[in-house]
Amino acid sequence: MVSRDFPEAPIALRTAVSEDAAAIARLHDEVWRATYRDLATQAAWKGLTEPVRRARWEEVLGEPHAQRVTLVAERNGSIVAFGTACAPTEAVFEGRGEIRWLHVDASVQGAGIGRRLMSALAGRLADWGYGGCALAVVAGNMPAIGFYERLGGRRAGGFTDPGPLWRSENVVFVWDVLTDLIAAAQAPAKNRSL
Repeated sequence: MVSRDFPEAPIALRTAVSEDAAAIARLHDEVWRATYRDLATQAAWKGLTEPVRRARWEEVLGEPHAQRVTLVAERNGSIVAFGTACAPTEAVFEGRGEIRWLHVDASVQGAGIGRRLMSALAGRLADWGYGGCALAVVAGNMPAIGFYERLGGRRAGGFTDPGPLWRSENVVFVWDVLTDLIAAAQAPAKNRSL
């Protein structure tokens, strides 16, 4: 287990490339299964497999998009976390830039990697001209909800993601001022998570 205060090796953030699809899909699947084991439907559990995620990540990373970037956090050459910044995909985000798919390996949770990714992703949204950002988290995912609340996220309603296999209820978090999110993500945390 990695120390929650001092990871064993430095963490480097970089932009994901198409060759990262398999590693991201593997981590996505591991974190998703641990997080949603008691929340997801059996259909989602059976249908959202690592190969399905890999095909999706190959598509996402293979399609250039002016306002979408996936960042990965690496330790010793292995991807231990990732997240995506993009144009809003849901009307409920009211034109704010979106942060999606923030996943951190359990072995490094609490080391501040999620905060670093949030800060970097918010910075990308600011570079694209967004003043604020939004994200959705599945209702019941209490660790993530607490993390976003500690970063100053304000609950702004919710929506049902119809998904192909799981109609999940989601809580929307917003930050009206991106610089506030960046500052909160860079500030030392007393009780770190993600």
